[in-house]
Amino acid sequence: MSFYVRARFDVHDHHGFEEVARALRDQAASEPGTLTYRWFSGEPGSYVVIEEYADVDAAFAHNDRGAALLERGGECADMVEAEIYGDITDELWDWVAANPVFTAYPEVFAQPD
Repeated sequence: MSFYVRARFDVHDHHGFEEVARALRDQAASEPGTLTYRWFSGEPGSYVVIEEYADVDAAFAHNDRGAALLERGGECADMVEAEIYGDITDELWDWVAANPVFTAYPEVFAQPD
């Protein structure tokens, strides 16, 4: 079952952040487990990314593969909030607990297989 991530960033280095966001977008396009990876901006200096992954392993693979880019992005912006929706595994609950900017929302009325 897939799950979604929504994260919002306040950016202080616009050029650097946009460079990182584009590189992550390009990386995600070649990842079979990354189903959606889109960036939005409603006002200057604020960006939102919407991500959908086939499963938890695909999300962790995306983060591992892009670790250097994610670190660089953290130098350009502050992640001010992030939410995860869907099938929240024990491993993902542990990860959320270690990353307090994240909130997890497990699906409660999943469609039967």
